[in-house]
Amino acid sequence: MLGGIFVYPRTIGLYLTAPYLGFIIFSAPELEDGQPWHSFSRTFPLFRILRNYLQLEIQSPLPKELIEEEKKKGAQFIFAVFPHGVNSDYRILMDGILHESFPNIAEKIRTLAATILFRVISLRELSLWTGCVDFRWDVANRLLDRGRSLLVLPGGMDEQIRTTHGREQIYLKSRKGFIKLAMRKGVPVVPVYVFGASDLYYTSGAFFGLRLKIMKNLGFCIPLFIGKWGSPLCPLPVKTTIVFGNALKFDMKRLANPTQSELDAAHELFIRNIQQLFDENKVRLGYGDRELEIV
Repeated sequence: MLGGIFVYPRTIGLYLTAPYLGFIIFSAPELEDGQPWHSFSRTFPLFRILRNYLQLEIQSPLPKELIEEEKKKGAQFIFAVFPHGVNSDYRILMDGILHESFPNIAEKIRTLAATILFRVISLRELSLWTGCVDFRWDVANRLLDRGRSLLVLPGGMDEQIRTTHGREQIYLKSRKGFIKLAMRKGVPVVPVYVFGASDLYYTSGAFFGLRLKIMKNLGFCIPLFIGKWGSPLCPLPVKTTIVFGNALKFDMKRLANPTQSELDAAHELFIRNIQQLFDENKVRLGYGDRELEIV
């Protein structure tokens, strides 16, 4: 009888988790076109509350050239967003308002996200429903071939683990993959900077070397942070503003086949533009005392 008390919950758990695990293995929309649920990301009450709480907004108006490009038939972009932040909370929330600024392509935008997110119950669904797909080269190529636009956070875990409250630091100098992808596919890259992302949580640099080693060897990030009321679940009430730059098109002698020097030049152009985007907006948005650190 006593043994049954412990066995029974395990049996129930097996019946619940086995079908779910099978679904994950045999149904993998994150490797195809995703499984976005647009009405969910736009109207889910918690998302609406958090957007108001963070005063999250896309800076308006967008650059005139970007507006005109977005209106064109077949418009495609790779949106390169910085900084990642410790949780990139804004990424989930911005998915529900992209249609307001990009009415022509919003439902065609897919976000490249870490594989681990699709292996965790609830996080998997949350990621899929808010437009995420697996961050793989073959997935990105297929989506662009299908006319999708991509939203990427190139800094990834390297940027996430280095996030420091009160500092604007992005991990970009060695990140050229998204530029190379754009050049091979002939898709313009849009620099995007999120003011407030670095300040949504208080952070700690304790055990940084150990955490970095774990990240490099095991493939997952362990940022140390706390938010409001000392909780890691609730961000601080920091106004969050997403600023888009103009779409960058890169020159190549041979279309879709950039040389190393052409790739390097395109990468430098992007660095100059993300720096300029930050500098032109930092004073107006309350970050005039900060400098952008590009590592």
